[in-house]
Amino acid sequence: MTRGWRMFVGAGFLVAASGPIQSQAPTPAPVAAPEPAPIPPPAAPPAAAVPAESVKVVPYGVIYFNGFHNSAGSNNQDIPLWALAGTGDTSATARQSRFGLKVSVPTILGAKAQGTVEADFFGGFPTIGTGENFGQVRLRLANVRLDWKQTSLVVGQDWMVFAPVNPTSLACAAIPLFAASGNPWARLPQLRLEQRFGSGLFQAAVLAPQSGDFNSTFLAQPNSGSLSELPYFQGRLAFTSKNFAGSGKPGAIGASGHYGQSMVVVTGKPSTDVDSAGGAFDLSLPLGKHLVLAGEAFFGTNLTGFQAGVFQGLNPDATATVATGAPAGIATKGGWAQLGFTPGSSKATLSAAYGIDDPDEQDLKSATNRNFRSRNQVVALALSYKATAQFSFGIEYRFLETDFFLTATQKNRHLNLAGVLSF
Repeated sequence: MTRGWRMFVGAGFLVAASGPIQSQAPTPAPVAAPEPAPIPPPAAPPAAAVPAESVKVVPYGVIYFNGFHNSAGSNNQDIPLWALAGTGDTSATARQSRFGLKVSVPTILGAKAQGTVEADFFGGFPTIGTGENFGQVRLRLANVRLDWKQTSLVVGQDWMVFAPVNPTSLACAAIPLFAASGNPWARLPQLRLEQRFGSGLFQAAVLAPQSGDFNSTFLAQPNSGSLSELPYFQGRLAFTSKNFAGSGKPGAIGASGHYGQSMVVVTGKPSTDVDSAGGAFDLSLPLGKHLVLAGEAFFGTNLTGFQAGVFQGLNPDATATVATGAPAGIATKGGWAQLGFTPGSSKATLSAAYGIDDPDEQDLKSATNRNFRSRNQVVALALSYKATAQFSFGIEYRFLETDFFLTATQKNRHLNLAGVLSF
């Protein structure tokens, strides 16, 4: 094999080893690099988070301690409402103490919304030997209030609209001073509308009928007001001022009315609907910087549910119009006034007050002799000292004189030493 042939064969082997022969294509034109993707603009900072409305709960309370002495008998030892025959007594209690919660919730229908629930220990006693120190919890307030700019709506148990002012007293907190002696009062389940216009205030309410009957100790049973199938209706018009006559203190003058019914059932006779109606005037006025005058005057019939008529409202067999007797309401009238004096910058306040409830004696005449309370009047003198914003103490003296329709007048002198801590 010639040298040239050997070179040719070797070249062939080299080509075979390197793979098939490919034809060389012309060099393509350079391809432009792809443009980079556009850079997105920086994200906008998140909007400031709006804090969600929250529920706020504020607990509060008042601790009452009352030591007291009665010179004679009364219907209620620690807060006597009227005098009875009997011997005197001395004791002490803390059952007027109360506690509660104020709750603010998110806006409802554009209104500021808040609720209150409050209780004390004035709900009676268990029937055991030491029960007098085991005061049972009693519901005082449980309501929701919606406040718009000029209008408010209250739903739940609250103070009634009729005759709403109460005297100031460290000795009478669970039951207001002058209850059954000129001061109608009640805390009732209700639906209440309030409308403000300038210095004026109009209130209208539909309330649960409370006729003052004694019912079951546990199970709910209809009272005579409920049996009438008619709720109570109340209204009040008042003029208020946050700075009355430049005194720097609030003042108010109001007039209110009440209407309802009681269905009275007497054995052997058809049921009778008896009206429960009344009117009242109230005021709370600062007389300068050192004097405050407060009071109410009222009149009406069948107001037992408000402890008026000396806690009497119905005569089941009245003879004023029917000789044989028929159910009728007991008409009554009365009121109370209190003058408080705080000298200079003193923390001491001296107050003097008087209350009277005077049922119509014609309405107390009945086919069956009943020893109704025909008049009840109370004089109250008190000295209190506000040691701090939270702690006050004082002494209160009350003289009670109660006339009875058939028997003698009864008197009681009540002395009360009080210490009160609020938080």
